[in-house]
Amino acid sequence: MNTILPFIAFAAAAAALILSPPVEPKPTKGGFIHGIVLILIALGAGYYWRNDYANLLPAAIAFSIGIGVAGLCGFVERIKVGSGAAAAGLGAGLAGLANWVDSSYLSMVQLALIAGLSLGAWCFATNEKGKLSLPLATALFGSVFLAADFMGGKALSNEPGAHFGSTLGLAVAIAGLIGLAAGRSEKRQDGGLPFLAGWLTVILLVALGYAVGARYLDSKESWMIFCGSVVIAAILNWVIRPTGQDDALAFLMSAVIWIGVATLAFSYSRGFGMTIALVGAISTLLLIGNVRALLSAGPLLGLVFYRVLREAFPAATRALDIGQHYAVIGLAFGLTLALLPVDWLKLRSRLTGLAPWGRALWVIALCLLPVGLSVVLGAKGMVGFVAGLGFAALIEGIRNGSSLIPLVLASALAAMTTVSYGWLTNLLDLTRETKQTAFYWIGGTALVLAILIASVSKADPTTSESSDSAMDVR
Repeated sequence: MNTILPFIAFAAAAAALILSPPVEPKPTKGGFIHGIVLILIALGAGYYWRNDYANLLPAAIAFSIGIGVAGLCGFVERIKVGSGAAAAGLGAGLAGLANWVDSSYLSMVQLALIAGLSLGAWCFATNEKGKLSLPLATALFGSVFLAADFMGGKALSNEPGAHFGSTLGLAVAIAGLIGLAAGRSEKRQDGGLPFLAGWLTVILLVALGYAVGARYLDSKESWMIFCGSVVIAAILNWVIRPTGQDDALAFLMSAVIWIGVATLAFSYSRGFGMTIALVGAISTLLLIGNVRALLSAGPLLGLVFYRVLREAFPAATRALDIGQHYAVIGLAFGLTLALLPVDWLKLRSRLTGLAPWGRALWVIALCLLPVGLSVVLGAKGMVGFVAGLGFAALIEGIRNGSSLIPLVLASALAAMTTVSYGWLTNLLDLTRETKQTAFYWIGGTALVLAILIASVSKADPTTSESSDSAMDVR
């Protein structure tokens, strides 16, 4: 079953794309050359330093595959309307393929795939307001399915646990595909589901979640957590409107509810339970098409990836005092950094042909970020950074945004920080003088990248300012 699972998931994704209505093909400014350059940089770095850092080459290959899959999704969404079902199938298939690699570097490959898929989605997503972005949705589904496989393997130490995320992902893709077929008559162009088809999907998620949790995993707690999260997400879909016309209080209360869900799930199955709850939330709200409601689950995503870091490197989070200076700074960085590319994209939504290179430069800057964090803030700062990432989506929702980018970038940055922690341990306890010298180099590199990003971010003079501000990426 585990061998054939990725192919079934990819088949479900293909069927969902066949059912989706076509879109009018649009010219792509800059093409996909910037993605190829990023892949070559990643592979070159992995090969050059393969003997200096453990499992760097497999991680670099996985990172490149993630970027390639995101590029494929970017191409497909220019000819077909993206749907949650297609994204779930692609994410589940990728998570299933990751389980084929050797167990000695499986966790590194899973985390590198999350980073590559998410950063690639940032590079290739189209800027169309009110439409579900296939690269971003695929990155988010892939991230949570891979995280569930990682956490399941750590928590249960058996094959069903290590394949739980990808198996549950296949169930999500099948539920979404049936819902998409049921609502096909309306031919929605935003990637969401009509009312009745949406509720049919929720019922299928509960039924298939029971089959995977109670039958495949033989775990009553897993089924209860997943199905409870699905039901709560369906209720919050009523409370939080996709258009952002609800008040901030409702959104904040939804975030509090998700934190409560995380606490309850932790009491049942610790970090693995929190990951299952996140899969239920994202699956329900992405299949229905309510991205704004999904943003309220941002704190849950941050807590899950904090647990991923803790499982990968327990010593990093030992005796963490959140009042420590570096931890607080890291938390603040996590809160704000995932929003910077979002705001850049909103301000520069209509750019010249050099715009894709701006995205590529952002990817390089974000990939270098863990090095800067390790030098300047140390281990506690890195932990605070990961914990704060999920709250960026909360801020985006409070300001009436409806973009998946904060969630996707939070997954990417958390995965990169975790996968690089073991490679950067020699930088975590530098002397003050060494840190000061390193800070100048880091600051200079950041300045150069900022200048380069600004130089390729010139607005297209043929587009009006009003149309720029109206764009939003889902």
